[in-house]
Amino acid sequence: MKIDFSKNNTTANNSFAEMFGIKADAQNKASSELDIDLIVPFENHPFRLYDGEKLKRMVESIQENGVMTPIVVRKKEDGTYETLAGHNRINAARLAGLIKIPAEIKENISDAQAKIIVTDSNFLQRSTEEMLPSELAKSLKMQLEACKEAKQKQEYINAIESDSNADGSKSCSEGAKVLHLGKSRDSVAKKNKMSHESVRQYIRLNHLTEELLNMVDEGSIKLVPAVSLSYLTNQEQAVLFDILSRNDYRIDMKRADTLKERSGKLTEDDILAIASGEFFEKRKKAKLTAVTVKPKLISRFFNAYTTQNEITATIEAALEEYFERRKRQAEETEKENKEEEEGREEN
Repeated sequence: MKIDFSKNNTTANNSFAEMFGIKADAQNKASSELDIDLIVPFENHPFRLYDGEKLKRMVESIQENGVMTPIVVRKKEDGTYETLAGHNRINAARLAGLIKIPAEIKENISDAQAKIIVTDSNFLQRSTEEMLPSELAKSLKMQLEACKEAKQKQEYINAIESDSNADGSKSCSEGAKVLHLGKSRDSVAKKNKMSHESVRQYIRLNHLTEELLNMVDEGSIKLVPAVSLSYLTNQEQAVLFDILSRNDYRIDMKRADTLKERSGKLTEDDILAIASGEFFEKRKKAKLTAVTVKPKLISRFFNAYTTQNEITATIEAALEEYFERRKRQAEETEKENKEEEEGREEN
């Protein structure tokens, strides 16, 4: 099954709901001009607000034409209105100096339906290619939570949850495999379609610390290695981020998988060795130089009837005695030096 956001002509809160059999009721619409100061953002809104040139163009458009499309809100018990769709329009309207904004007020909207509207409206406005990995990760997790709250399609939910918490090595019935795509979000979100495997991968990114997740957004860490890094403990991730922020190391699949395999017993030195690549370098063992004993020397101490084993054993015994004698001499010298030093201190 795939999610196709590009061919959906239903209302913003229906496409994802339709997939899971959730009825996102669109009745009781009410358009109104709301005081912009009474509008608050949706809690844990997963999408970043526009900035730079994109925000500037939106502000200029609102100054010239006003807000063309009403935002979507639901009324809260304290009298404020929670934004379900239109966070960027509200931000731009404030910057444009507006004190009121057109709004569609949703009545009797459950938390699950609200989450679906928040995330699905963004999927309809933007392709997944335009979204940052962190936005996809957080929005898909929010949609999953909405489906859990609605208690729909439990088998599908269980499959996603079990695999996003597993190591991605089993088939669907045993915990579906996390697909190794080998590229960033553009490869996963082709033509605005997402496979189950992609959904599971992005949901898994929510286990990353914010610092490492930002590196995924920046492209410093690719998607698939990031999935492996999400299995590290928070402390291990903090150490890794500190190392990466101070060095020009790249975490590829080999390094990420090695860190994942050793998670729980990694030291700071281990993480540094793996991140730098030193861990994988083959160290050459030092070899002793071969020594050839000349026959003339052998003949001085052994006769022609002495066997090879007898010669080897005699040389070994002689060497042991030699190094033992040197050790005793060194100890005696050290003792004499110490006594001499103590004598000088007494005088």
